[in-house]
Amino acid sequence: MRDRDLDDLLDMAARTRPKPSPGLMDRVLADALGEQVLAPVMMQDAPRVGWLARLAQAFGGGPVLAGVCSFLIVGLVVGYLDPATVDYLTGGVASAETVDLFPSTDFLMTEG
Repeated sequence: MRDRDLDDLLDMAARTRPKPSPGLMDRVLADALGEQVLAPVMMQDAPRVGWLARLAQAFGGGPVLAGVCSFLIVGLVVGYLDPATVDYLTGGVASAETVDLFPSTDFLMTEG
């Protein structure tokens, strides 16, 4: 057998495709029609996207939204603190003296 003989045999097989039997086609179509009846039921069971998922998607995903919320909380805390307390936080690190940063929780309720 030569290489060309094998190529001719494969070409002939590619040109003459076998026809499926009518019984096979009937079974395939019956299965397909049976699945089409179930398709709308499965579409109704799809979960809805909640408002938090839509918000996270608007910001670029969950990790980005977590970072934005973290910076929001830090900004609120720093904006609410008394200026003297902020001076402790910024100046206390550079100086050599010991500073009690949180002597009590009353400093959060004072007006500056």
